[in-house]
Amino acid sequence: MKKIFLILLSFALITACERKIDEFAPDANGLDFSNFVAVGNSLTAGYADGALYTSGQENSIPSIMAQQFSLAGGGAFRQPLIGTENGVGFTLTQAGLYFYTKRVLKVLQDLDCQGQPIDTSYSLKPDFIVPNPDQQQLQQELFAPPTVTGPYNNMAVPGATLQSLFMPGYGAFNPYFGRFAVDPLNSSVIGDAVIQQPTFFYLWIGNNDVLGSALQGTDMLITPVDTFAKYYTLAVGALLNSGKSPKGVLATVPDVVSAPYFNTINAKLPYNGLILTQEQADGLNTLYTMFGHPEIHFVAGANPWVITDNLGNWKQMGPNDLFLLNLPTDSVKCRGMGMANPVTQLPYPIPGKFVLEESEQVNLEAAVTGYNAVITTLASTYGLALADMNAYMKDFGFFVKVSG
Repeated sequence: MKKIFLILLSFALITACERKIDEFAPDANGLDFSNFVAVGNSLTAGYADGALYTSGQENSIPSIMAQQFSLAGGGAFRQPLIGTENGVGFTLTQAGLYFYTKRVLKVLQDLDCQGQPIDTSYSLKPDFIVPNPDQQQLQQELFAPPTVTGPYNNMAVPGATLQSLFMPGYGAFNPYFGRFAVDPLNSSVIGDAVIQQPTFFYLWIGNNDVLGSALQGTDMLITPVDTFAKYYTLAVGALLNSGKSPKGVLATVPDVVSAPYFNTINAKLPYNGLILTQEQADGLNTLYTMFGHPEIHFVAGANPWVITDNLGNWKQMGPNDLFLLNLPTDSVKCRGMGMANPVTQLPYPIPGKFVLEESEQVNLEAAVTGYNAVITTLASTYGLALADMNAYMKDFGFFVKVSG
């Protein structure tokens, strides 16, 4: 009897601690979700792992939103599904477009240039799911009609900037739009979205207006804030005047500089990670003076790496400068990048495209702040919901700085 009593008591305690969720009936609260349309770039399209693939699209943010909206009168949500799980990505080379599959990370057993096992925490090494991708097959997959017929509710285009949303014939320049544009040679993204007369919309654009510049290690390609304000106002106005008096959500731009892409390398390779003997320091001082750079000075012990800025000027790294994740670390370790090439005996600064200097970071962050001020003001002006993705991304840990 005592044993049975203890069992019942334990069960009572367990059930008493169970969390209960109050059920509620979904309510649109006066909003019309029957035709939900999303506009944006890769973050909204479901692009992931460097490519566009089916499950990524199916789990896009707008798709998740549409699933919830369906509980409160939301209609069908069609996306231009690509029909491949391996995915299709591309980059522009001198020979034209080079296609690849989605990237997946794996534990590498390879040795680095010093014969040591590669430390994947030192330099992130993505691998392709297909080592030698079939260019013709991937091109066919990208340009094949989507597996779902349009019109499409998810109008997000990987690689799109704010201004590109208004470009007629943008599909001829960006295959990700060309594959589902109403008219690839004449349509604009915003135009194809507006003609659907959305009853509710989601607009998340502007990330590439700073990220595209940051990925090049520069602040020279940033969309000016006044230009952003002009086109963002036009985009919101076009959606609001599309014919159905829609409501919607405006999303802020994340702080790209805080992404791991700009913080991972420095955790293992600090700005002053060049360790020299006095003899080595003296030799480098003589070499750099010979090449007209006596201001670059080396000492015994820790020294900043030598870099170039985007104007080709030589300098030493500052404590707040950041290496990009694509820094060729083997060249730093074994080929003298950052000081001098041991074979040619010539100075070998790290190219500026692999470094984001502190001044560039300041300008990038100022642009993000300016963009988000525009977005926040327009949301308030037109009574639209504001999704502070800048704050959410940091809270969720997607864009976090990596500590040593």
